[in-house]
Amino acid sequence: MTRLFLLHALGASARSWDRVVAALPGHDCVALDLPGFGDHAAMGHRSVAETLDWFADEVARHGCADWWVVGHSMGGKIATLAAARARDGDARLARLAGVVLVAASPPSPEPIDEERRAEMLDWFADGPASSPQAEEYLSANTANPLPSPLAQQVVADVRRSAPAAWRGWLAEGAREDWGGRAGVIDLPALIVAGAEDGDLGADAQRRLNAPHYARPPVAVVADVAHLIPYEQPAALAALIAEHVEHPHTDYQGER
Repeated sequence: MTRLFLLHALGASARSWDRVVAALPGHDCVALDLPGFGDHAAMGHRSVAETLDWFADEVARHGCADWWVVGHSMGGKIATLAAARARDGDARLARLAGVVLVAASPPSPEPIDEERRAEMLDWFADGPASSPQAEEYLSANTANPLPSPLAQQVVADVRRSAPAAWRGWLAEGAREDWGGRAGVIDLPALIVAGAEDGDLGADAQRRLNAPHYARPPVAVVADVAHLIPYEQPAALAALIAEHVEHPHTDYQGER
């Protein structure tokens, strides 16, 4: 059984993958709360390097044979940099078989409008974001309204993020340039983009993430924006399963 480690986006949690995991029978899925988010909010802010060490320890703790990493947005940067560490000999990350990037933040600085960054930083300046602010984040990152219970989950996860972790990612982690250290990674990789995603859509993925892998296919999912695991979990699960089972298939085009 293939083991998949699933890394979530800024302001999300392991449960952002629930519906994707449900559509991946036959795969051993390990969805993690990254430091500062979800049930690990009390861990507060960790730098990119510290988060990479934490993730490597998690992989080693699970005692994996061959495994894959799937990273969404913020988690995508961690996924690529973990793959680079595996390539460079980190024993904790040995036997990494491949990568799936979902609307992923790149190893280089993430493109984001500076006024929007400042606004999002301000949401957590004096504690957790308000419900209206979390709802604004949700609306800005989806192509269509989510069902009410799912929308409430997204809002709750944003609000329970550690303020230091939220601000640390936007002010530091997303801005850090690891491009040179990432280099080109000779592992099977699939890049998934939302057709309606602004900053991290297909063009940005081809420009900023694709060069770090050897000819990775880019799958564009129609009628979704940035929060693909929430918006189209079945379509995303199908892409993941197909890539893990047939890692050299070309998925160019829209799904």
